[in-house]
Amino acid sequence: MLQILHIDRSELFRKIMQEIVLRCGHSVHSVATKHDALSFIAKHNIDLIITALEFNDGDAESFILDLPQATKQDIPVVVVTSSDSLELRERLFSLGVVDYILKTDVNEDYFKHFFATLSAEDELSRFMRDMKIAILDDSPIILKVIHRILDMNGFRFVDFYIKPGDLLHTTSIYDLYLIDIVLPELTGDKVIAELRSRQPNAIIISMSQFTGEKSISTVLLAGADDYIHKPFDAASLLSRIKINVRSFQYKKRLELMAVTDGLTGLYNHRFIFERLEEEHAKVSRYGRPLSVIMLDIDNFKHVNDTFGHRTGDVVIQSVAHAIMANIRKSDVAGRYGGEEFLILLPETGLSAAKVVAEKIRSTVAQLRFETKDLGITISAGVVQAQKDESYETLVNKADTNLYNAKRGGKNQVEG
Repeated sequence: MLQILHIDRSELFRKIMQEIVLRCGHSVHSVATKHDALSFIAKHNIDLIITALEFNDGDAESFILDLPQATKQDIPVVVVTSSDSLELRERLFSLGVVDYILKTDVNEDYFKHFFATLSAEDELSRFMRDMKIAILDDSPIILKVIHRILDMNGFRFVDFYIKPGDLLHTTSIYDLYLIDIVLPELTGDKVIAELRSRQPNAIIISMSQFTGEKSISTVLLAGADDYIHKPFDAASLLSRIKINVRSFQYKKRLELMAVTDGLTGLYNHRFIFERLEEEHAKVSRYGRPLSVIMLDIDNFKHVNDTFGHRTGDVVIQSVAHAIMANIRKSDVAGRYGGEEFLILLPETGLSAAKVVAEKIRSTVAQLRFETKDLGITISAGVVQAQKDESYETLVNKADTNLYNAKRGGKNQVEG
C-alpha cells in the first residue's frame, strides 16, 4: 500500500482524489498549502506526491525546490492542474516531475495503473535495499568493487567475508549471499551446499572468473540460484540481483495467494483464524492486550439486488481498502465471509480499538461510487480479549456487539 500526499487548495478536488486513492487501495493525506505539505513530509515516509500547480502560499516549482530541505527521500512528484503549456511542462519535467496531468483527464483507471506500476517498482527497490547481504570473496579488490556498487545503489545491510569459516560460523542470517567459487580452506560449492542446507529460502549467487559447464553445474547443483562471471560491472551485478529477487518475490506472492481472499486481497477466513489463535495465545500466556473488530456492510443484499453483483464486488473491495488505510502494519485484517470482515488489533485496548473502528466507519461513509445513488455504511462490533476465555468466545462477543450495532440503527460502532 502506497503512502500518498495530495496538495491542492480546492477542497472539492482533494475529496475527489481521496476517494480515487482509497478505492485503489492506498493511503492518502490531503493538505491545502505548501507549508503543511513540507511539515508533513518532514515527519512521515511518503511514496508519492500528487500536487496542484499553485497554492495560496506558493507554487509547485518552489515546493519541488524546497523538498530536499524537508526530506532525504527521493519522492516522485505528479502535477495535476488545469493549466497547460509546452513551456510549463518542460520546466516541471526538468525539475524531476514524473508526470503532468490535466484535471480534465483525471480518472480512476489512470491512477490505478500508475499506482500499480509505482508499487511494483517501489516494492522491488525497497525490498532489495532492505535485504541483509553477505559477500564472500578472498580478493580485497573484488570486495571493494562490490562494496562500492552496492553502496552507490542504496544497499544498507551488507557484510563482507574473506574466509569461508568466518561466514559459516557467524550467527547472522542473510537474505542474499554472493559467494566466490575459488576460496582458501573450502571450495565455494561446499560453502554453498552448507548455506543452502541451513537456509533453503535464501538467494545464493555464485561468482567466478572461470567459465565452463562443469564449474557452473557444480555450484548450481550445490544449491546456488545463479552464476555471475568476474569481472562484472555495476549493471551486470544489479541485474542479477534484481532478477533473482523478483523470482523470490513471485514465489512469496504465490504463498501469499494461498492465504488471501481473491476479491479483496485481505487474508482469507482460514488464515485470519490461524492468526487469531496465535495472537490470543499471547493474551493467555503473557497478558498482552488484543482487541477484535467485526464489521459488516449495511444493507448489502439491497446493493446486490438493486445495482448488481459486480457493483457489490466493487463495494466489498472499497470497504477492504478503507480498512487497510486505517490500520497499522502490525494489525491483521481478513474477510470473514460475504460482506463481513474481521480485524485483529494486537497490543490494543478496547478504547483504542473503538477509535480505529470509528475511523473505518467514517471513511466508508464518505466513499462515493460511479453509481451516484449508491451510498455505503458499515456497522462494527468491538471487543477486547480476556485471559480466561477462548478465542471462539471472543469472536462470538464481537459478533454480538455487531448485531447490537445493526439493531441500534446501523452505521455505528458498538463495544
